[in-house]
Amino acid sequence: MWHYISKLLLFYFLFMGYRDGIAQALSNRMVWDTAAQVPDQRGYAGAYVGHAQGHMYALGGANFPSGIPPWEGGKKVWTDRIFILNSDGSSQEASFQLPRPMGYGAYASYQDCIYLAGGSDQSGHLQTTYRLELSVDSGRFTRLPDLPAPIANCASVRIKNYWYVLGGINSPDALTANNNCWRLDLDHPEKGWTVLSAIPGPGRMLAVAGNADGELLILSGVTLINGKRKYLKDAYLLTADGMWQQLPELVHAVAAAPSPAALDAGAGQLLIFGGDDGTLAAASPVGHPGFSDRILAYDIRQRKWTDAGQIPVRKNKGRGESPATELLPPVTTGLLQQDDQILIPMGEVRPGVRTNRILTIHFKP
Repeated sequence: MWHYISKLLLFYFLFMGYRDGIAQALSNRMVWDTAAQVPDQRGYAGAYVGHAQGHMYALGGANFPSGIPPWEGGKKVWTDRIFILNSDGSSQEASFQLPRPMGYGAYASYQDCIYLAGGSDQSGHLQTTYRLELSVDSGRFTRLPDLPAPIANCASVRIKNYWYVLGGINSPDALTANNNCWRLDLDHPEKGWTVLSAIPGPGRMLAVAGNADGELLILSGVTLINGKRKYLKDAYLLTADGMWQQLPELVHAVAAAPSPAALDAGAGQLLIFGGDDGTLAAASPVGHPGFSDRILAYDIRQRKWTDAGQIPVRKNKGRGESPATELLPPVTTGLLQQDDQILIPMGEVRPGVRTNRILTIHFKP
């Protein structure tokens, strides 16, 4: 018996050392900056994000402008505002707006254009698709073929010229989530959306998508059972031959984590920052301490998950700083990446509370 226990202890300490080594190596290569803010006191969650013409953008989203949380009757309001996010950390509001106040949809960037699809507005969920062409001080929106159905709270990612939209819900009062996988060829958008094989497992919303060396990755999120949330830890890969392959489960759920997952090319891994792990889903939103601050890494070659450390932001009990500026890990927001720089703009830091912060990450050479 003691021999068996000794082997278990040895395995445990070897695993912990391996995990801590990965976390330390990642921490040594990443430089975080939390000083930047968008020019809005509260910020928004659910913004579309994209990059074009040398700039990054956060478009639309929603917040509670009265400051009253939803469980006390606060009204959620969508916006058509667009923020320009500069690489030096500065930001400004664009002189043009979205076609309507909207958010919580799909987004992609391709050949100096930003693509938006689905989402929601004050009246319900959307089916529209747009291409945004940008110049120095203006933007032009062009309607493209509609999605196969209205969808919001979906995941999306571009792989080469293909744009994928995955999961989500068709209406604000949906009792179940979807397992759809739709694709648009951005070289020929006029041909419309293609419906691919459904994602295995339960329908999901608030999932995270990723580009795993040219293969589509979809993971976590929540499923709905008669409208009640169940947090998911499963993950799937769409291989080049169009078949879904199940991957090992995540360490914990990462629902609504900034998406798509970041690529750490130097280490051959995808990174997921934070997310809602579901541990406080049944707790009172009053005094909520914030969402997960863990970083998960997916080794693309070995196809396995590792806890890769911690987001270096301060978690608190919701007291002290104003809700818009407290340093908590955001969810329900997008992730932008250009070369060795990652931006995570705004988002939700506690239930009903937005942030105007822009988290910036630089990979060291």
